[in-house]
Amino acid sequence: MDTRLEEAQKIAKEYEEQNQLAQVEDFIKDNKVKFTVDSKNYRIRLLNLSEKNELDTLRRKKFGQLLQDKDILLEKDLVKQYKERGVDISELDDSMKKIEAEMFNLQMKLGESIAKNEGNTVVDTYKKQVEELITEKNTIFTQKSMLLEYSLENQLLSYVYQIITYLSLEQSVEDSWERMFTTFEKFEKATEEQEKVINTAAQYTVLLQNV
Repeated sequence: MDTRLEEAQKIAKEYEEQNQLAQVEDFIKDNKVKFTVDSKNYRIRLLNLSEKNELDTLRRKKFGQLLQDKDILLEKDLVKQYKERGVDISELDDSMKKIEAEMFNLQMKLGESIAKNEGNTVVDTYKKQVEELITEKNTIFTQKSMLLEYSLENQLLSYVYQIITYLSLEQSVEDSWERMFTTFEKFEKATEEQEKVINTAAQYTVLLQNV
């Protein structure tokens, strides 16, 4: 019984990981994400040591600026204000934890179903239920993110992703890759055409940093 349970847990974990990575595994190669906009090739990559140092300097500077802005609240203070207005962020956290518990139970059943070879119909039913719970959890997470969007922590995180995108966004020039923007000022003053590239790159930046 213990061996079967361990095997079921292993299968369930593998399925969860595969489900989460299914959309990204085809994009990420050697810590880089290549993409095309208007028939031109671009890529996002992980930062090197020098760029990480530059990012750290800019992040600390931005953090100091945000602290001095009295209109920007820390997340804990924003959560308190929401609660006073009848919006309890902790309830969203509790809902996500409940969904995670349901997902775990379903994944265990899925793993056992696969181990017992119960057939595609049963397995597909469990998979669909897990995917529905993932969608539900993501919806609540998005709701929470929107509520806390203007907290100091999220403002800093948003800025950090901008800097990472600026530092790591490269364009294909003949047979080599070159930084698309040489200064952050140029990045901030991007043209409408360049904005299209930046918007796509920003999505891959988040993806690459969290894999």
